[in-house]
Amino acid sequence: MWSRQFHLAVAGIGLFLAVPLSTRAAQPETATITSSTELVLIPTVINDKSGAHISGLKKEEFVLKQDGKVQPIAIFEEVRTNSTRLRRSEGEHGTFSNVEPGVSGNPRLSIIVLDFLNTPLPDRANARAALLKFLSEVADSGEPMCLLALTGVGLKLLHDFTDDPKLLAIALRQAESGAAPMIHDQVVDPHHPTVGPMAKAITAMIRGQLESEAQIASLESKTAASLTVEALLQIAKAFRGLPGRKSLVWASSGFPFSLSPSSSLMDDPEVPVHGSNETQSTYDNLWRMMNDAQISIYAVDLRSTNSNPFMTTGGVRPSDFGDPQFDTDAQAHEKTLDTNSTLQLFAENTGGRAFLGGGSLSQSFRQAIQDDSSYYMVGYYVNPRNTKTGWHAVSVAVHSKGAQLRYRRGFFLTRDTSAPSAQRDIQRALASPLDFAGIPVSVTWLAQKTGNTPGKRQVKFELVMPASFASLDEFDNHHMVVDIAAVARNLNGDAVTGVSQRIDAHLKGDGLEQIQQHGMTYHNGLQLPPGEYSVRFVVRDAIGNRMGSVAAPVTVAP
Repeated sequence: MWSRQFHLAVAGIGLFLAVPLSTRAAQPETATITSSTELVLIPTVINDKSGAHISGLKKEEFVLKQDGKVQPIAIFEEVRTNSTRLRRSEGEHGTFSNVEPGVSGNPRLSIIVLDFLNTPLPDRANARAALLKFLSEVADSGEPMCLLALTGVGLKLLHDFTDDPKLLAIALRQAESGAAPMIHDQVVDPHHPTVGPMAKAITAMIRGQLESEAQIASLESKTAASLTVEALLQIAKAFRGLPGRKSLVWASSGFPFSLSPSSSLMDDPEVPVHGSNETQSTYDNLWRMMNDAQISIYAVDLRSTNSNPFMTTGGVRPSDFGDPQFDTDAQAHEKTLDTNSTLQLFAENTGGRAFLGGGSLSQSFRQAIQDDSSYYMVGYYVNPRNTKTGWHAVSVAVHSKGAQLRYRRGFFLTRDTSAPSAQRDIQRALASPLDFAGIPVSVTWLAQKTGNTPGKRQVKFELVMPASFASLDEFDNHHMVVDIAAVARNLNGDAVTGVSQRIDAHLKGDGLEQIQQHGMTYHNGLQLPPGEYSVRFVVRDAIGNRMGSVAAPVTVAP
C-alpha cells in the first residue's frame, strides 16, 4: 500500500494555518450538510429561425415548469461568453496549478471526445478526417478547445485547452487510436445449405457459434460500458468546478449499452440502482452528474452509411433456419434504433443536440460552439421535502414568436445525504488524466534532501489552496474535513509512492478567519529514487463534495 493515514501532529508535515484549531481522529466517512432547498440551474439556448441568438429577453417573458407546474424564477441572467482560454500555471516559477486565478468574464469551453472504444475502424478514419478538416477551418478562430480520446485503456488527454486549434490537429495526427474496437459484430456466413442431410448439423454448428459470440460480446459490452461510464464521470467531476455552460462533443458510433428492458450493465458503486433496470439508473446518474457540471452533450454519430447495419443486407435471416434466433438483420435493426435513441436521449436530457445518420461533423462542432456563445441562465429553488426522489421533467418557454429553445429536459433529485466514498473519489481523481477544477490548487516543488531510505531522496512540496476553498459546517463548530493525497508515477505509468492525509478539524477564532480569508498552505514530501516522475495531487472537500487536482512533473537528482 503506497497510501497511509497521517494526523496533524505527525512530525515533518507542515500545515500552516498560523492559528490554533481543534482536531479529532479521522473518521471513515463524513455526513454532508443538507439544505431544505435545492437550486436547479437551467442554461437555455434561445435562437431565431435562422439560428441566431435572440437577445434582450426579460425574466417576465419566461415560463419555467417542473413536472408541468409553473415555478417562480429565482435566478435569471443573459450570459455572453468570450474566448478567453482556461489558463493554468505549467511550471512558471516552479509552480503548477489547475486553475489560474484572475480570469474575467464568462469563458466558453468546448470539450471534444473521440470515442475510439465504441467506434469501428472505418468510422474512426472518417472521424479523424472530419475533425482535422474542422480544425483547419477554425484554425484562426481563437476558440478554446481541448481534445480527449476514449480508448481500451480509458480516457486520454490528447491536448489540454488551447486557443490554437492547429495544436489540436497536431495532437490528433500523433495520437494512436488504440487497439481494435472492443465491441464486435457477429459474423456468420449466410451462404450455407438449408436443406439436405448436412443442414441439421450446420444449423447446430452455427447456433453454437452465435451463442459463443453472444457471450463474448456480452462480456466485451460490459467492459466497454464500464470504461465509457468512468470516462463520462471523470469529465463531469473534472469540469464541475468551472462556471457556466460547457459543450461536450461526443463523437462516437454509439454507447455499449441501451435502454432496452433486457439490457444489464455492471455493478458500479457510483451508480445507484433503483428497481431492476440498472441501465436506466446508470443514465439517471450520468445525466445528474452532467447537469450538475452544466455540461451539454452534442452526440455526433460517426456511423457511415456503409457501416450502419440498418442500411445493409446479407445477414442471416430466420427463413434460413426457421428460427428467429438467427435473424441477425432484425438484431442489427434493433441495435441501430437503440443507438439512435441513446444518442438522442443523452443530448436532449443535457440540453445538447444529437447529429445522427453520419452527418457533417464540422456542422456539429460549430453548433456546439455557437450555442455556448450566448444563452440564458434561469433557475429556481425546489424543496426536496415536497418532491419525490427520481427524475423530474422541466420545461422552459418564452413569449417570443419563432423562438427555438434548447435546454436540459429534467433533473435528478435524491435524498441520499451520505457522503460519497472518499477512497473512490480520490482514486478516480488520481487516475484521471484531467485536472479537477472543483477546488483551485497550486503546487510548488521545494528542496530535495537525502531521504531516510537508502537510494532515495526526500522531495519536498508545497500545496496552496485559496480562501474559502473548503466547506465549513457552521452548525458543528465550523467543522472542516479535507482529504489530501498524492501519487508519483514513473514514465511507464506505474505508481511508485504516494501520501495521503485527512485533516479533520473544528476551526476556532483566528483559525476560522485564516481559512475563510487566506486559505491554507500544506507542506509534505515524497521519498523517491532518482528518475523522472509525474505526480498527481488531489484535494477533496469532504463536506462540500468538491475536488481539485493538478499534475506536476519532477526530476529527482541522483
